[in-house]
Amino acid sequence: MIGSILDPYDRKARLYPALLVMLVPIIAATLVAPVFSSQLAGLASLAIALGGLMLLSSLGREWGKRKEPKLFESWGGTPTTLMLMRATSPLDQLTLDRYRKVLEGKVPGLQFPDSTSEASDPAKVAAICESAVKWLREATRDTKKFALVFAENTNYGFRRNLLGVKPLALGMCVLTLAATALHAWLLTAGNLSAVTSQSWSAAVVACIGLVVWGAVVNADFVKTTAFAYSTALLATCDSPAFALEQKKSRKTSATDKG
Repeated sequence: MIGSILDPYDRKARLYPALLVMLVPIIAATLVAPVFSSQLAGLASLAIALGGLMLLSSLGREWGKRKEPKLFESWGGTPTTLMLMRATSPLDQLTLDRYRKVLEGKVPGLQFPDSTSEASDPAKVAAICESAVKWLREATRDTKKFALVFAENTNYGFRRNLLGVKPLALGMCVLTLAATALHAWLLTAGNLSAVTSQSWSAAVVACIGLVVWGAVVNADFVKTTAFAYSTALLATCDSPAFALEQKKSRKTSATDKG
């Protein structure tokens, strides 16, 4: 649990979605029964100590990863691969050719087909692009050198995992709304005019939660960050870090020959 709190990626991409799932019921319970706020805080601390949030964060990642294949299928392929293929790339021709040339120079045995060959066998070029992307992901693991890639990957993981826990979050909102309504009914014996403002506020919080989770967290919500991450990842082909590596490799080759 401590590791998840300290690690920037785990904290934002995995722990925060778990916290957001619990946000609606905790706020609603505090509004309806403020006298129990200290007890709720104690229970929340106990849940954290027992690893409840860690379980939720793990489930969020697992459910988010399970949704990826369907998301990629609905988008026509993985974002980075789509950006490297001529037929689907939003990049201008010069930039695409430059990225491809850098990757060909860095990945042993990699060669992108020409436009004619690519059009005749898109499956083959997709496999070539996937191979290049795998290499590029491993080459950009340094979070200090490639801070933007790390940030965009974290944003993507956060939204993907939010989509993963969406069914659970909606269920929690519905249960919160039902519990609030039952609590108000029992206290007022069905007299709506006697319902407290705290109960109405709790119901509003639950409804807002339903709207946000239902309308905002969707495939398009994830797609934006997925392509932002892909753009940042491919842009590392223009990174000075790669240029320095190329210069070093040339100097080493020259020394070896000498």
